[in-house]
Amino acid sequence: MASTPDFSLLLNLGLAIFAAFAFSMLFSKIKQPVVLGQLIAGIIIGPFGLGLVQDLGAINLLASLGIVLLLFTVGLELDPLEIRKIGPDSFILAFVELLVTFFSVFGVGLLVGLTNIEAIFVAAVVATTSTAIMSKILLESGRFHDKDSEMVVTASVIEDFATVFILLLLPGLAAASSQVPPIDIALLVVKGVFLVGIIFGFGWKLAPRIIDRITQSDQEYKETAFLLALSFGFSFAVLSAFLGFSPAVGAFLMGLMIRGKQARFVLDKVGPIKDLFIVLFFVSMGTLINIGALLTITLPIVAILAIAIVGKFGGCWLGAKLSPAKHDATSVGVSMLPRGEFSFIVASEGTGLGIASQLLFPVAGLATLITSALSSIGMRLLKQRTEAAVPILVQARSPASPRDRR
Repeated sequence: MASTPDFSLLLNLGLAIFAAFAFSMLFSKIKQPVVLGQLIAGIIIGPFGLGLVQDLGAINLLASLGIVLLLFTVGLELDPLEIRKIGPDSFILAFVELLVTFFSVFGVGLLVGLTNIEAIFVAAVVATTSTAIMSKILLESGRFHDKDSEMVVTASVIEDFATVFILLLLPGLAAASSQVPPIDIALLVVKGVFLVGIIFGFGWKLAPRIIDRITQSDQEYKETAFLLALSFGFSFAVLSAFLGFSPAVGAFLMGLMIRGKQARFVLDKVGPIKDLFIVLFFVSMGTLINIGALLTITLPIVAILAIAIVGKFGGCWLGAKLSPAKHDATSVGVSMLPRGEFSFIVASEGTGLGIASQLLFPVAGLATLITSALSSIGMRLLKQRTEAAVPILVQARSPASPRDRR
């Protein structure tokens, strides 16, 4: 009985959830993002840690489901029509910091001996700020409703769009680096255009009408409409994978096409499922990180992580200086340091394509751990400095007493 696949899957799932709970509690107590606890839980229980979870097939299945659900819900939370309402400041910030981070890491990757395509994938892994982790840190530091925080959250959303576009390009870049015939690369481009076109055509017009009609016919429970929308997400994830792209791209684009009341309805239904699979996603990503690999590739990882931190902070600082948030440039740079979900999604894509497979997951894992911890600590220090400066400023502005005047 103990050796059956069902028992093995349940055991791995139970271990993952228990470990995630224990380390989430621990990291919550020490005021660090719980995502870091979940990632470390995966590293410890995984095959490269204590070896409590050995079934990599089950791990990869959980990770794939987590990626699809995560990107589907990210798409649901965004409205492409709202992009035109975004001010130029967030675009400037996102453009400058992405450009600085990507090309600085790409350059360092080449200097430490990576090939062009390996350097591109490594740069893509560490380029994008984690909206979820950053928002959590801003909430914990009490700065989520500050004006500069609104700008950085919007800039991170723009990054999400840019990263999905990069995910569309990566298979073609990998094929080009492998000297695949030009006709095959052209075919991949046609497939990409076809994928975006069919999702846009179906999602923009047909999907909302179908969901509305199903919702009206199931007024009591509305479960069928929810399942229908979820099936759309998975269907286009499968289509994306069939065409040679990341399943996350199809899921994200389909979620993006469901807008307004339909998107809010599906989000309300999928929320608890999404939360569970996000936990399992980070735990499963942790299990795939081979810490032992650090012993053989220490120099590249140290150099890449160092420039990823410095480049992101410098790019954000420069982008903020070019916007009305120039007085909060340090805060903007610190708040946008965390990497997270997109780092692992790009790492999964690169590993699946056989590119830098020993490098991408350690870089993604360490980048998430280090940058999230640095951002959390840095935001608390900035808050303490601000609070300490307020009484001094108030005292300096207060009128002198009659005794002082004498």
